[in-house]
Amino acid sequence: MSVLLIDLGNTRLKWQLRSAGSVLQQGVGDYDDRLTEKLPEADKVLIAAVRAHPESRRLLEQKYPEKVCWLNEPLDDDSLIRHCYSDPSRLGVDRWLAMLGARLHSSGNLLVVDAGTALTADLLTDDNRHQGGFIVPGLALSAQALFHNTERVHAYPDEKNQEGTEPGSNTLACVVQGVRRQLQSFVVSLQTDYPQYRLLVTGGDGRWLCDRLNLTYYPDLVFDGMDSLCAGSFLPW
Repeated sequence: MSVLLIDLGNTRLKWQLRSAGSVLQQGVGDYDDRLTEKLPEADKVLIAAVRAHPESRRLLEQKYPEKVCWLNEPLDDDSLIRHCYSDPSRLGVDRWLAMLGARLHSSGNLLVVDAGTALTADLLTDDNRHQGGFIVPGLALSAQALFHNTERVHAYPDEKNQEGTEPGSNTLACVVQGVRRQLQSFVVSLQTDYPQYRLLVTGGDGRWLCDRLNLTYYPDLVFDGMDSLCAGSFLPW
C-alpha cells in the first residue's frame, strides 16, 4: 500500500510518497492554485497541518476523495508520547511528529530540534515523556523582524549573503550571519544544559546547523513520525 504524506507548514508544502517505509517520490513547493497537479496518486493520504489552509484543504479533499486523514493536533495517546501539556491539542503537531520520528532513530533521552520558520526544541525522555521545550524565531523570521522593524537595517539590492557565521561585510550578511550565530548559540546552550540528551536536528535550516555543530542531519523526522502512525493502528482508516 502506498501512502502520501503531506506536511502543510507555515510557508511551504512538503510531501513524500512512501510504501513499506521506503521513499518513492518527494517534493516541496509553495501554496498556489496548482497545488494538486504536483502531487502523485496514492492509496492513502495523511496530511499534517500546523495552520488552517482552507483552500488547500478543499483542493486536496477534491483530488483524494475518501482517502484523506487530517492530523491537525497530536493524538492524546500515552502509548506514543506522554504529554506534559495539560491540553495536548495546543502542542504543535509538527513538534509531536518530529519527536515520534526521532524515536525511530535513537533510544535514550532525546533533544529534538526542528529548524524551520520557527526553531523548536523538545526534550523527550527514554520512556517517551515529553519534558517540554522551547520556541524561538527561525532564521528567516528573525531576519525579517529586523528588516521590517528597523529603519536603517535593510538589504540593499546589490548585497549578497555570505556563508557561515563570520562577521558580515554588508547589511544583509550582517543580519544573516548574526541570526545564524544566535541560533547556533541557542542550540549549543541546550547541549550544555542538557548533556544527558542526544541532539537530533531536522527542518529546512537544519543542515547548516548540523554542519556547524558536526552533527548528523535528519531531514525527514516529521515524515518518519507520520509513517510510524500509518504502520500502527493509530489512524481512523
